[in-house]
Amino acid sequence: MIQGQTRGAITRILLFSVSLIAISSCILAPDLRTDFGLTEEEQLAQLTSTGETSSFNDFITSIYQAAPEDKQALVDSFIHWADSTSGIPYIEDSTVYFLYAAGNASKVHVAGDFNGWAPGNAFNSVSGTNFFYRAYTFEMDARLDYKLVVDDAWILDPLNPNTCAGGYGPNSELSLPDYIQPPEIQEYDIPHGALNQTSFSDSIQGRTRNITIYTPPGYEAGMLSYRSIYFLDGTEALQLGFAANVLDYLIHEALIPPVIAVFSDPTNRNSEYAYDMDFMDMFVSELVPWIDETYRTMPEPRNRAITGVSLGGLTSLLFTLNHPEVFGNCGAYSPAIWLGDLIGDYQNSPKQDTKIYMDAGTYEQSIHAASMDLKQILDSKDWDYKWKVWHEGHSWGAWRAHLDESLTYFWPMHTTGIDERY
Repeated sequence: MIQGQTRGAITRILLFSVSLIAISSCILAPDLRTDFGLTEEEQLAQLTSTGETSSFNDFITSIYQAAPEDKQALVDSFIHWADSTSGIPYIEDSTVYFLYAAGNASKVHVAGDFNGWAPGNAFNSVSGTNFFYRAYTFEMDARLDYKLVVDDAWILDPLNPNTCAGGYGPNSELSLPDYIQPPEIQEYDIPHGALNQTSFSDSIQGRTRNITIYTPPGYEAGMLSYRSIYFLDGTEALQLGFAANVLDYLIHEALIPPVIAVFSDPTNRNSEYAYDMDFMDMFVSELVPWIDETYRTMPEPRNRAITGVSLGGLTSLLFTLNHPEVFGNCGAYSPAIWLGDLIGDYQNSPKQDTKIYMDAGTYEQSIHAASMDLKQILDSKDWDYKWKVWHEGHSWGAWRAHLDESLTYFWPMHTTGIDERY
């Protein structure tokens, strides 16, 4: 039976208006970790001395003031309330509270885009309960992947149903209130392009690689020619980046003209996407001509694009610089241009007649910094480019949401909605 005083604390939680003062550091201040050796009375004194007001602080205060037999009931009530308001992780303004309450864990950490996937400071724990928590502050439009680390086991957040597919399996997803979920990655009851799986064997490298070709709705029944875009890491772009859904949506909404997409997989990613000139020669002198002969493509460089993520973004920039006669458009998502001397290559090259879309997340610091260096060069030489920064990390959750940014930049439809392709 919950005592009257404790029941009143729950009521205060449900009615308390949220007005948390922004916390400038990345942890809750004051730090209430019980492994500092503070008594609950000392922790409560620290909490109430700040003068800050929030539903979460009110909740923590009520726990420390409650009778031992009532603490877990307060935890369960708050988690139920938090899940029905902001969801979990629990969000107040720009402060995010990661919560864990299950089993008999002895320590809990969080690892994600925001701390380099290195488990950060241990969560605070509340004696007499199974409750752990940790607070971070993020931008109001941030979107981040993370996992909880519970007694050294990496797990999805059991209190958060939102996940995002990644190259190493799904991660829990955190999105703050101003983040807009991308509608284009969903599947709708609209005309869909066809996906044709095949393989391609080259003579320069003597390798066979998997290729998937996307042809837009109406391709088989018509005689028109189409622009083409080449995706490096093609299978991941389809399975993790939902690229076919994005193309279907953008074409149906008349945001881009119909296109042919070529999804190419590497045979050895770490070598082919790291300044492998034989791979580049194979791509431009064998694969592209084979696609042009097999499908009704528009062969002019302005009507052809290449795009990739991370090392694939680096390679896309390399291809575009060295072969502007083949690729007149480049999409470089979180490009790993800290590797090698691509920045120097662009510095020493004259401006090319190409379009470059490039972006990076503020939570991938080395890539963001290197991309800013390349941006300055593109600025100084007056390249035709588009640069975007997101409060995100190195994740397919970011890349899939921004594919539309490059495509609508390369080939914007006219305001009439008519595809003036000739």
